[in-house]
Amino acid sequence: MKKLPGLALIGALVGIAFGINAIAPAVSPLALCVAFGFIVANFAAWPDWAIPANSFASKRLMRIGVALLGAQVSVASLRAIGVKGVVTVLLVVTFTIFGILLLSKLFGMTGDLGLLIGIGFGICGATAVAAIRPQTRATEEEISYAIALISLCGTLSIVVLPFLGHLMHLDDRTFGAWTGAAVHDVGQVIATASVWSPAAVSAAIIIKLSRVCLLAPIVLTLSVRHRRYLKSQGQSAIETVKIPLIPLFVLGFIAVAILQNVFTFPTQFHNDVVTTSKVLLGAGLVALGSGVRWRAIRAIGPKPMLMGMIAWVIVAGVALAAVRITGI
Repeated sequence: MKKLPGLALIGALVGIAFGINAIAPAVSPLALCVAFGFIVANFAAWPDWAIPANSFASKRLMRIGVALLGAQVSVASLRAIGVKGVVTVLLVVTFTIFGILLLSKLFGMTGDLGLLIGIGFGICGATAVAAIRPQTRATEEEISYAIALISLCGTLSIVVLPFLGHLMHLDDRTFGAWTGAAVHDVGQVIATASVWSPAAVSAAIIIKLSRVCLLAPIVLTLSVRHRRYLKSQGQSAIETVKIPLIPLFVLGFIAVAILQNVFTFPTQFHNDVVTTSKVLLGAGLVALGSGVRWRAIRAIGPKPMLMGMIAWVIVAGVALAAVRITGI
């Protein structure tokens, strides 16, 4: 019962975020959720009666949301893009993650901020950041910073990529594949491709959903990494912070993905599951945003922003090169 008032506040902010997204689809509702939690906490005050709901939303609800993301994994999408498409996706995602990790070191960034940005750029934006959060040592400020940067670059893509596509005289399929490989958030992928043509949207969605398929193995890899870190801190740390080898929400993600591909569900039911996933993730991100303070964001400094903008340009170039070389 103590959680209900806080959940009501969180639910209201999530509702506003998704209402704005319904009017302006290019605006990421998950980025708005973080922003709303941050704004209330920093420019008003996060109510004491809402605090009991924060941990529940940022952990349990968010993990259920990640598990339900499995509904977006489609084996049919992988078959549709063929071997060339799979190779393109693997090349772009691998280069994005490791390239941004290298850039973050060159810029002297500490902590897991570079990892958050790399996986957010490489997989599915704010959703991926939320999914990997339990398997990292990232602070709430780093998570909020990464989501803000990813949202900014994805929004810029809506304007910049079509402009460059016309300059290079790309056809519908090539531009769609480029968008699906280079843009981060699903909504921003659709918005960018929609500026071009319906055919580009179809190609973009297929490539984008193929990137989502890599979320589970990446979370598993990070889980092993995090367990090793805990062991290096001593037995007491392992007992205090119990991280299973395969997180329960990853097993849920895999189970939902299997059900999605083995059985045929009504379209409306599938859409409802996807929406529920986003809403639960949004609730968790509102709670996360409410714990972030502006002074801590400011302390991170401008370097990650500059690094992220450089990474955005490089990743877009690599994605286009991969699409053209493989010929998807």
